[in-house]
Amino acid sequence: MKKIIYNAVIGAALFIAVSGFSVHAASLEFDSASSAIEVDETFTVTVDIDAGTDQIAGTDIYVSYDDDLLDLQSVTGVDYFPIVGNTPETSRLYIYGVVANQGEYKTGTGSVATLVFKGVAEGETDLTFDCDLSKTDTSKIAKNDINASNIIDCSKLEVHTVTIGAGNTSTSSSTKETTSSLPESGTYDMMVQYALMGGILLLLGAVLRMTVRV
Repeated sequence: MKKIIYNAVIGAALFIAVSGFSVHAASLEFDSASSAIEVDETFTVTVDIDAGTDQIAGTDIYVSYDDDLLDLQSVTGVDYFPIVGNTPETSRLYIYGVVANQGEYKTGTGSVATLVFKGVAEGETDLTFDCDLSKTDTSKIAKNDINASNIIDCSKLEVHTVTIGAGNTSTSSSTKETTSSLPESGTYDMMVQYALMGGILLLLGAVLRMTVRV
């Protein structure tokens, strides 16, 4: 009986130990789940990385999108990796991020790059991470080891859904007119100030004339 209890206690202890040191796989994600814009408007989405429980040295990121609905405007590296670059392709964007020197590594979570897209047609589409471990040109997260082992968990990668509305011509026109008239608003304020100053000068002149007559 004592042996059974002893084995049960040992088994429970091992279970707790294994659970406490469970492996957290590396993954990529977009900073938001969705965006809603009108045609000719832009939206911004950031690509984030999670190293899990490992030290990592770099990443390859492939983002696919529908270029009939979206036009890539810009890609800006953020601060997780010191070196970030990109190569736009048809309906696809390749981004890489690496440490600056051999032996350096990154841990935890951070942002790799910020993407700006413009809606060019009405519809709904997804930004997706290409992740197929049977291919070479696929998203990867390289562990800081001699083999640069790919430790990405493709099952954790989620999409960013984009909804593009047709837009309203009158609304768009109104928005553009408001934007172009902003400098005129400043001119108007100056004109009001000048008018007030002119009124004050007229009042002073009238007072002086009355004083002279007295």
